[in-house]
Amino acid sequence: MKASLSARFAPAAILLVPLLAIIAARLATHSDLAARHPRTAALLFLWIAADALTLAAIAKAPKHRPGLRVLLGTIAAGCIVATLAAASPVREALLDMRSVVIAMALTVIAYAGWSAIEAWHTYRRTRSFEKAASEVLPAKLVRFAAFESGMMRLALFKWGAKPLVPAGTQAFAYHRVINPMIAVFLVLQMIEIVVVDLLVSHWSRPAAIVLLALGIWGALFLIALMKGFRLYPILLGREFVRVRAGLLINLRVPIDAIEALEPSITKAETDRAEVLNAAILSHPNVILRLRSPIPHTGLFGKTRNIGRIAFRLDQPAPFIEALEARL
Repeated sequence: MKASLSARFAPAAILLVPLLAIIAARLATHSDLAARHPRTAALLFLWIAADALTLAAIAKAPKHRPGLRVLLGTIAAGCIVATLAAASPVREALLDMRSVVIAMALTVIAYAGWSAIEAWHTYRRTRSFEKAASEVLPAKLVRFAAFESGMMRLALFKWGAKPLVPAGTQAFAYHRVINPMIAVFLVLQMIEIVVVDLLVSHWSRPAAIVLLALGIWGALFLIALMKGFRLYPILLGREFVRVRAGLLINLRVPIDAIEALEPSITKAETDRAEVLNAAILSHPNVILRLRSPIPHTGLFGKTRNIGRIAFRLDQPAPFIEALEARL
């Protein structure tokens, strides 16, 4: 039990502890002691920022052995944090130390140049901007940005587009049950945007603008969900089933990997780690049991092995009949 809890909270601690150390060091730069000794405070803040990020990278890396470029990147990030986050007197003292500034600049330039070369090689090999950008920025951040960009493009464009169904595949819809429920949330979101803006604007206009932007983003996200569920149906090909839930889930399952169709699944079972539940806001009516677990990578890069796949179709009977003919 203790080992399980430790494994669960260790990733959060790896991120939280360095962040708290940097925040504490930043607050210390605003103290009277730092104001009296700004050069010493600047060097200490620079050391703490770089050291905290470096230790986090070491703790997170496989076998605690990050590559040289990763270490160079954490030191470069520490230099940037120390320059931007320090109190004004401490920052001015840091920038007055010419040798330190040159060392920080060379570190940042070295990391940026090395990463740019790696990104270019990755793009030439994969033709993927996302993978190339992951050579420079954290992979999870790039993945999140790519997902959000895709959702916003989907919300703003592709009005009236037909479902994306490649040749040689059959499409099975699942949006007729889900989209009416999301439409209700969208109406409530629009009402909330107006009410919150009217109330908060009397207290703070900047806060109202921030909440308005978040509300508009939420509304666009719901629109993208609705459009994605319609445009990306579940596909059945001659040799595979592609399980999709808009842009949230996209998994290609070889038919040879499917052992059988199960008649039902309980809510408790859908919550298990070995079950991929692609039925959004509804209960599955199609359950695939696999011969052996296959890996599935989620939106933000977390991979798990799944032994069953559950999803909901508007009309499951034609899909079940067509799949059973291939099993």
